[in-house]
Amino acid sequence: MQGGFQSFLSHGNVIRNAVLQRVRMVNPLLQPIVSSRFESVTPARIEEHGFESTTISDILNDKGKGADGSWLWCTTDDTVYDAVKSMTQNNVGALVVVKSDANKAIAGIITERDYLRKIIVQGRSSKSTKVGDIMTEENKLITVTPDTKVLQAMQLMTGM
Repeated sequence: MQGGFQSFLSHGNVIRNAVLQRVRMVNPLLQPIVSSRFESVTPARIEEHGFESTTISDILNDKGKGADGSWLWCTTDDTVYDAVKSMTQNNVGALVVVKSDANKAIAGIITERDYLRKIIVQGRSSKSTKVGDIMTEENKLITVTPDTKVLQAMQLMTGM
């Protein structure tokens, strides 16, 4: 398991939480307005608070303060057990998956949800199943660039 990053990948809980944290850091007066449930924040309210000018890069930079700048990833050939262990040790819910070849191109993402639905519920072994067998493949991901506005990313994730 190593660090790496390509743009923002789907599975919006990470960005939702980061956005809400940024709102609280940028303007503490907004804290009572923005509830802990993201679903209660309407698109009109988001626009009022400047999310149309905040970029994904802004969010990731704020979220990454104090971090070493690396991003967690695993390979398609790693076991699901090792991937989940890395998620647990790093207190994250997903890892970017890269191909095991020398190119190390993005192959997809593995999430806690993938683990629960494709290993636990199906009674499979996490120690003998490869990440590549259960990951969400790259062609099914919604990605954005660091210069994408938060509002646009949120609209992509929610289908608005």
